[in-house]
Amino acid sequence: MVFIIFVLYASFIFFIDTNLLLLVVFLLNLLAMLLLKIKTGDAVQNIVKWLPFILLTVLINCLISNYEYALLVAVKLILVCNATYIYSKTTTVRGIARTIKNLCMPLKWLNVNTDDIELLVCISLSMLPILKREYFQLRDACLAKGIALNIKNSRVVLTKLMISVMKRVNEIEESMIEKGWDIGT
Repeated sequence: MVFIIFVLYASFIFFIDTNLLLLVVFLLNLLAMLLLKIKTGDAVQNIVKWLPFILLTVLINCLISNYEYALLVAVKLILVCNATYIYSKTTTVRGIARTIKNLCMPLKWLNVNTDDIELLVCISLSMLPILKREYFQLRDACLAKGIALNIKNSRVVLTKLMISVMKRVNEIEESMIEKGWDIGT
């Protein structure tokens, strides 16, 4: 239900055409951040991370339309990025997986096991921070050894990263087997 509200809210932002309504949405985002105890500095850092995309969109809209419309689109993108950040900070991996499972319920008519989809999404989303950490550890190790991260060395770096990922996958598989999951081995 929260996911549907979030999608409707984010979609609504793109249909706003008055500055007053955009101000109301901005205040709603601030209120949500205060109520949910989300740090403003972290939210600003998230928006700064998306700034190149937003600026590119502004530039394209300036060329296609006019600068007023381009600025309106930029404000809408910033508000949607902020709303998405709020949603991501208040939703767990399990919650996202459960939402995707619920969205896939019509697939049950085709004999698709939605519990397996939920599990796969949960594992996949849980692996992302691990992959990120592994990549940065590998990058730091390469830099410490004086190995540059470029196309020429990508085969070595990707091989080491994939070996690390396969070790993690084997650990997850063993853990699932010990917990009684039938994973089709």
